[in-house]
Amino acid sequence: MSNLTTKAIKEAFFELLSKKSIDQITIKDITSRCGVSRNTFYYHYEDITALLEEIMMSMVDELIEKYPSVDSLDQGIAVAIEFVLENKTAVMHIYHSNQRPIYERCLMKLCRHVSEELVSSNLNAGKVSEGERELLISYYKCTAFGFIMDWCESGLKPGYAESFRDLIALRKNLLNLVLDSI
Repeated sequence: MSNLTTKAIKEAFFELLSKKSIDQITIKDITSRCGVSRNTFYYHYEDITALLEEIMMSMVDELIEKYPSVDSLDQGIAVAIEFVLENKTAVMHIYHSNQRPIYERCLMKLCRHVSEELVSSNLNAGKVSEGERELLISYYKCTAFGFIMDWCESGLKPGYAESFRDLIALRKNLLNLVLDSI
């Protein structure tokens, strides 16, 4: 029964979050929507923040499970973009709320996974030190995270994924130009 209850609470909350700002959602709204008492809500969750964090982390964990390996940075960015687009309204409500740090932590976890997989699949482990490997992971993680956050700040303008692919191609072309000039 407990799993059904938490599932109902999560679904009710996420439905509400898709319609209105997180700051406008009350525990009463959630409990009324899913037909449980306030005590039941508090038995499972400390507050709305704890509920939101559990939902967001489980969504990220599902994405990581769905994409256990990543071969390129643009593929990794596409995974993060998919996460945002599947939950566009809810993400924007969280992004523009005081709960934004939860979104940032979840996005950073996803970007870290993508970066670790990217570095692991494209790097000969014997050629770089562990410190250099971590530096590369950090670089790609921050690049992906910054790109997604900039996209959120723009209001999720269409075409951002294509812009990122263009940026990757430009970066490769610039690198080739530099190498050719040496």
